Amino acid sequence: MPRHPTDLSGFATALAARLPGTWTSRYHQHTAYREQFALAHQVWDLGHVHWAVSEFVLRHDAELNGPHGQRLYVIERPLKPGQFLVAPLQPRIKLRHFDGVDEPNGIAVPGDPPRAAAAVARRLLPRYQHALAAVRRDSATARTGQPTPGMSNALPLADVRPVHTPSGHAPTRH
Repeated sequence: MPRHPTDLSGFATALAARLPGTWTSRYHQHTAYREQFALAHQVWDLGHVHWAVSEFVLRHDAELNGPHGQRLYVIERPLKPGQFLVAPLQPRIKLRHFDGVDEPNGIAVPGDPPRAAAAVARRLLPRYQHALAAVRRDSATARTGQPTPGMSNALPLADVRPVHTPSGHAPTRH
């Protein structure tokens, strides 16, 4: 693990600056074990990130806030120095609207912000946006009793900027 808590803070800030759209980063340092669950209980992942949160004491984490209510959770990857885990956070919608929607799950990324941003933009954000759209559609249907006309399974990204990647690491667009 990086030796200084600011390593996660700097990484999260650099990652947010490189993601498509406008993203901000909020760093949280934990002085007590229970503090790690303020965000961790919102992680939308039943895989690697869920395992890390439930099995390790986390000294800190970061929350990235992006377009259309998208939120990401960033932690150091346990047992893998220089790597991080990035996972979606659940939208602030009643839990019953998650029924039948697969978790978009998080991913492990390298400590290099340009490469990490390319991986998040290519592998994580499309799954996250699809899951968010499904939950929002289910929520709207539950409120009105009818599907929302024209609601698609994709979220538009406002202020889309290209992902900055080092040469040879260009993300593939779907």
